[in-house]
Amino acid sequence: MTDPATQTAAAGPSSGRDAIDVFESARLRPRFWILVVLLMTQGIFEFFDFFIVGFLVSVIGPEWNLTFGQTSIILLSAGVGQLVGAMPFAWFADKYGRKPALILGTVLYSLAAGAAAFVPDGNWILFALLRFLVGVGYGGTQITLLIEIAPTRMRTILASASGVVAPGGVLMASLLVSAFLPSWGWRGLALLGFAPLIVAGLLWICIPESVRWLITRGRGEEARGILARYIDVPREEIPLPQPPADTSSANMLDLFRYPKRMLLIVFMTTGIGMAGFGVALWGPTIMSQLLEISTEEVAAYFVYVSASGMIGRAIWTITPHFIGRWRSALICLWGASAAVIGAALFYPHFIAGVPVFLICLVIGALFYDGGASNTSPFGTELFPVRMAAQGGGLVQLVSGFSKLGGPLILAMIAGSSNLLSPEATEAAITPGFLTLAGFSVLGGLALLVLRYETNGVRMAIDDADLRAHERKARE
Repeated sequence: MTDPATQTAAAGPSSGRDAIDVFESARLRPRFWILVVLLMTQGIFEFFDFFIVGFLVSVIGPEWNLTFGQTSIILLSAGVGQLVGAMPFAWFADKYGRKPALILGTVLYSLAAGAAAFVPDGNWILFALLRFLVGVGYGGTQITLLIEIAPTRMRTILASASGVVAPGGVLMASLLVSAFLPSWGWRGLALLGFAPLIVAGLLWICIPESVRWLITRGRGEEARGILARYIDVPREEIPLPQPPADTSSANMLDLFRYPKRMLLIVFMTTGIGMAGFGVALWGPTIMSQLLEISTEEVAAYFVYVSASGMIGRAIWTITPHFIGRWRSALICLWGASAAVIGAALFYPHFIAGVPVFLICLVIGALFYDGGASNTSPFGTELFPVRMAAQGGGLVQLVSGFSKLGGPLILAMIAGSSNLLSPEATEAAITPGFLTLAGFSVLGGLALLVLRYETNGVRMAIDDADLRAHERKARE
């Protein structure tokens, strides 16, 4: 692996390398780990707010006499909001800083989630609107700041680890609902949506702005002051970071200057997302309707699928540190495609009483669910710091479309008139799942051509820095 310091030295004075070198080689202090814990805690609360609504709707649906379509709109509205908020918040983070974007997004989704407790009975439209705003707020809660505060030697593991701990929010929501729903009611539980405001306050007090982003804006003195406090080094011992040639903020068209990197994100994220989200919707339905397994048994079976996804997230948090993000993503795409193809071709069969379909989903979850912990930070790292948040926003955008696109494609193949809850038909399983696998295959083929690696490579400050990295990689 090429030494990051060597790569930075080749990048020229525009990279602010002297000050960053001090940071890269510094011993990590307890203050650093406090920052990491706070940033990861925000991710846990984000998952908590996103998933607790499923429990709330299960209560208000019967109470308010909601139709299936109305409850579906409520449940889908946060996902639509995330699509709307992803790129605008990414632009905001690139222009005004990672810290204000993160805090603004956290405050927005927390206020909207908690305000649901005050929705008048029966006003499902207002409830859905608040959930839409929750999704918009998620657009600001990228992990860009976590990625940029991490030294290069630890960035891959730390950035991916956020994807491992965040699903703890789902567990937290489940435990709180089971313990307090009878006594608190759904409105009392909805009030817990305000809890991330505490985290937002701690972030505002404790979290510094990204030093790398400050350097891109020519705010070297401010960056040096943060570094001095961050690593407990006297300010005068840290060289003043030199500003890049262009200190203007990136606009939303700058990503198109790197079309191959954009294509890598699109193919990789679509390949992982279409398989994962499509299987998540149709998997239980197929096992219940076509394999004639009771709903209770299916729910028990899918505990193993979920556990496999969690194990996969751990695997693909650690493995990329040793073999790289690109190679890990390639393995996950081909692994996902093989598992989904197996589910498509062998779904009617059983081995020792266990559905082969289930075995394929358990294996597949290791790749399309677990692999997300590797692919999510990849988009941010692929671009220079001045536009890195928009790279992360592009991942969110493509992932959001996959959430809708995977189930939609399966519904169209099934010929169902109800795209929100399509009925499983035997004739649709094989072509439908083969179509999902096709997206993973396309992603795998694309990555064979689009070979970019970020593990162990210093994040480029600006375009000139990135070009220097690319020249060094070719050598």
